[in-house]
Amino acid sequence: MTSKNNAFRKAAAVGLAMLVVVSLLTAVAAYRQVPEGHEGVEKEWGAVSGNTLESGAHWKIPVMQSVQAVEVRPRTYTMSATQGEGNRDSGDAIEVKTVNGSTVGVDITVRYRIKSAEADTFVVDWNDEAQMEHRLIRPTIRTVLRDEASSLQTTGDDAIYTQQGREALETAALEALDSEFEDEPIVLEAVQIRNIDLPDEIDSALDAKERAKQQVEVEKEKVKQEEAKKEQEIVRAQADAEAIEIRGEALENNPIVLEQQYIEALENGNTIYVPMGENGGVTLTRPTGNSTATNSTNSSSNSTATVLP
Repeated sequence: MTSKNNAFRKAAAVGLAMLVVVSLLTAVAAYRQVPEGHEGVEKEWGAVSGNTLESGAHWKIPVMQSVQAVEVRPRTYTMSATQGEGNRDSGDAIEVKTVNGSTVGVDITVRYRIKSAEADTFVVDWNDEAQMEHRLIRPTIRTVLRDEASSLQTTGDDAIYTQQGREALETAALEALDSEFEDEPIVLEAVQIRNIDLPDEIDSALDAKERAKQQVEVEKEKVKQEEAKKEQEIVRAQADAEAIEIRGEALENNPIVLEQQYIEALENGNTIYVPMGENGGVTLTRPTGNSTATNSTNSSSNSTATVLP
C-alpha cells in the first residue's frame, strides 16, 4: 500500500511539474511586446484583424494570433554613396545625368512618419517600412531627380552642385513625394539633398578654379596693402613737410631761437641749415682758420649766412 502511495505521489509531482513547464511555455509563446514609439498591428492566422495595440506587454493566443510592431515615430531614409548609410551593404545614392551628359551621384535623405491611427492600413498596403521605402520612396525619388537633373548644367553659376541646383532637386523631390503620400497613411516631413558627387575630372577642374580664384584674392589683398602703405608714407611725408614749415615760421619769427640753434650747431660742426618756411632756409657757416682761434668772440659776426631759394 505504501509503495502504491509513493508511486502515486511521484506521478502527481511529475504531472504538476509538466503542467508548470507547459504553462510557462504557453505564457512565453503568448507574450507580445510592442516597443515605445510603435503601434502594434494584430494579426489572426497571418491576416490583419483591424485591431491595433499601444506600446507595452500584451497576451495573445499562440500560433493563431500575432502582433507586428510598426514604428510611428519620425523615420529617416537615406540614399547615400557612403557605405554604412542607407543601404548598409553598399552605397545606394541616386545617379543622374546632367544636360552635359555627366553622371552625377546625389545623396538624399527623406524624413517621414506613419500615421498612428492607420498603422493597420499601412501593413495591409506595404507590409513594413523597408518594403515601402524600396517600392515607393526610392522609385519616386529616382524618377524625379533624373528628370530635374536633365535640365541642369554640370558646371556654371546654376550648376547642379550649386545652391540653386540643390534647391531645384530638393523642391522637385519634395513635391513628388508629397503627391505620392497624399492618399497613403504616411506623412512627409522633410527632404534634404546632402551631397552632390561630381565626376573626378570635374572635381579636379573645380578645385583648380577655386585655387586660382583664391590666389587672385591674395594678390588683390597684397595690392591693397601696398596702396595703404603708400598712403601712409604720403601722409607721413606731408606731416613732416608741415612740421618743417611750421618750425621755419617759428624760427623766422623768433631770431633769438635761431641764434641759439646756431650756437648749438657750431659746437658740433661748421655748417647748419635752418629752414625758413616757404622762402627756403638759411645756411650758417662757422669760419675756419686762424681767425677763429684769435678772435673767437667775434665768430658770430664773422659767420656767413646764405638764403637759399
